[in-house]
Amino acid sequence: MATLVAVLILAAPFTVVAALVTLIQRRHQRRQAEVLRQIALTDALHARLGAVVAPVVRWRHRAWQVAVAVPFERPAIVAAVLATVQEMFGRLRYEVVLNRQAPPPPLPHAARSAAVGRESLSWT
Repeated sequence: MATLVAVLILAAPFTVVAALVTLIQRRHQRRQAEVLRQIALTDALHARLGAVVAPVVRWRHRAWQVAVAVPFERPAIVAAVLATVQEMFGRLRYEVVLNRQAPPPPLPHAARSAAVGRESLSWT
């Protein structure tokens, strides 16, 4: 009996380390799957729409979650995003989270050219 207890005590650290390695490996594989799906979805969206949206793909609660900031003022883009997500995730369980895309910042006004006959105020 004492030999069995001693063997179990000596094997416990190895078992814990093996369990932690397995847990880390599964987490790494899940993260790698998220990255690959996000790259594939981004490529598909950019091929269809150009660089208008950038999705974030995560594995959440036994389903894929796709978060995309879209311009709600342009329903054609929203419909294209949803159609592309449907094509990419088809039969898998997924959830789409649409957020309002921030409006682009205003373009700066063109700098005025120096008046003819006046010098510029540069220091170089």
